[in-house]
Amino acid sequence: MKISYITSLFVKIFIFFTFLFARTFMGLSYYGLRLGEILIGTSALILVIYTLIIPAVKKKYFLDNRKLNFLLIILYLSFFATNFLGEVSLFNPSIYKVSSYIWSFGALVAGYNLLSLIKFKIYDQDAYLSLIGLVLIYIFSTRGISENLQNLLLNHTDKFEYPKGSDLLLAFIFVFYLFLEKNQYSRNSFILLLIFSALYIPLFLVKSRSGFISIVIFLLLVLPKFKNKNLSLDWSLSFSVIFSVIIFLVSTSWVVGRDIVIDEEIDQELKYAITSRYSTINDNVYEKEVLNLKLFYFDEGRIFSSDGNLNWRFQIWQDVFQDMSEENNLLNGYGFSDIIPAMDSDQRGGQDNQNINVHNYIMHIFSRGGFLHIAIIWGIYYCLYKSFKVINEDKDYLLIILPLIFNSLFDPSMENSHYPVILFFLIGLALKKPIILKEGS
Repeated sequence: MKISYITSLFVKIFIFFTFLFARTFMGLSYYGLRLGEILIGTSALILVIYTLIIPAVKKKYFLDNRKLNFLLIILYLSFFATNFLGEVSLFNPSIYKVSSYIWSFGALVAGYNLLSLIKFKIYDQDAYLSLIGLVLIYIFSTRGISENLQNLLLNHTDKFEYPKGSDLLLAFIFVFYLFLEKNQYSRNSFILLLIFSALYIPLFLVKSRSGFISIVIFLLLVLPKFKNKNLSLDWSLSFSVIFSVIIFLVSTSWVVGRDIVIDEEIDQELKYAITSRYSTINDNVYEKEVLNLKLFYFDEGRIFSSDGNLNWRFQIWQDVFQDMSEENNLLNGYGFSDIIPAMDSDQRGGQDNQNINVHNYIMHIFSRGGFLHIAIIWGIYYCLYKSFKVINEDKDYLLIILPLIFNSLFDPSMENSHYPVILFFLIGLALKKPIILKEGS
């Protein structure tokens, strides 16, 4: 058996277990280091090697893009400069945890360069096996496992939790992007997309509203790719549509009847509490005042929402900006060593009182690195778009990036270790798609 086959198989199994067990899998410990920390550390090492060492030795730039290479160097050098000037120890592991938005860019190399080196192949059977994987993930997320099995897993990991909406979204988009590309957006692949969407949409509706909107964005962006395919409404397609409707109804009934953990960060008692620093309508006058309010409304220069979870986020984001403005931190942010002041509150610790994330990818970058890092990150995404544009694959870039980044605007998915790494791995793979996806044919 060839080494390349074994390595490719390992990569595929690793990705599947990441999708299936998500945070639980990333919590596996090896000599005191969790798998998620190893993943980010490896990505950071690759980032430095491919932006600094290889360009200096071989004159070969990161993803063959000189501007992208330059921006990435500026990004992580500013990280080191901020910590040096703030007299923060570079051996403090927490500063790398909150700056994972920097180091996860190294995963682009894994998809773009390293897979070619190991002669990674995606076979036809891999595409269909990945659909079976989606079914297993759905069953695991809805049916669950016994408490005994959970305790068994907890003997090896620091936390057990079922895949969140963002994990399910990432798995769905990852699998179907590769599946559709492998099958060249055929009629049969459209039917399978229809069936699996019907299966997963009820789960998104219950588990994560941002995940539901994100999957709708993905479907709206992918449908035009079937424009030149034969999708006339004959008996087979009509049957597929009817079957999908049945799947949707059965899935809805199944999901509603299960005790599924919803991706909420606040308890019911805090649903309509704004913050400990800014109070508006209280519970005693809720029926009189709140029920007459719109989803979004303004009061004393601040935006509020009658939706508790959304309102919780709105107040965090506004407090972050207000605090940074008052403390003149808009340009460089708070840095990476301390908790963000707006999150230093009992009402914002989440249900386990351990949450320190602001639940917004852009706001997280802003709070840590200020407008400087916002500008650099924006430049990086634009350079990636231009790289796709050169090979006429810019629509593929938007197909991946828009739904996954939109979802991260309402939850801390990009502050996790696996979500951004797999996202950028997929982008790197998509950028090298003309080579990699044809190798396994």
